Amino acid sequence: MNSIEKKYISKLPEEIEISNHTSEISENSGEINTMKTKSTIRIRRPITIDIENNKFPYCIVWTPIPFITYIIPFIGHTGICSSNGIIHDFSSSYFVSVNDMAFGNPTKYIILDLKDKEKMNWDKAIDKGDERYNMEVHNLLCNNCHSHCAYVLNVVKYKNRSNYNMISIWWMIVTKGKYVSFIGFVKSYIGFFIFLILVILIYKNFY
Repeated sequence: MNSIEKKYISKLPEEIEISNHTSEISENSGEINTMKTKSTIRIRRPITIDIENNKFPYCIVWTPIPFITYIIPFIGHTGICSSNGIIHDFSSSYFVSVNDMAFGNPTKYIILDLKDKEKMNWDKAIDKGDERYNMEVHNLLCNNCHSHCAYVLNVVKYKNRSNYNMISIWWMIVTKGKYVSFIGFVKSYIGFFIFLILVILIYKNFY
């Protein structure tokens, strides 16, 4: 999809109102009476990912954490995105970052399959998650960025579930995550490969 198409789609309204006019002849006076009725059509807009500007509507995004991801390549930092693609991530104690993802731009993302009702409540759910985690202590092992994402999914009851947790989000990223590009793939694992090469070289020198 080119930039012109993206710009056009972004300007489409969520709803359009159509006016219908019907005419009928009065039996008593013979006059023509015009009745006006209105109907509303809801437009389902396609989700457009703007990787260049880091906009990922209705997505969970992932980026590597220096040193930690280098050793364990499937562990990283996650954020959850509002309807307009803004990233919200629980990056440290008492702080949810907005539009400034900790540890760098996303390298992987998941487009969530939200129903219309879930989309209507999506931004409110993210605000609720931000409000809660702005008062939470960040703990790498049991209360982290994955917990924040899971909380939002539980609020909207994504896929009729309300038991998402850190492991759920991690598994979604591992099994369903898409790389933003080949460069994104390289950024995700280059640290691990460098670490692996160093371990092999050290092993060969000492053994």
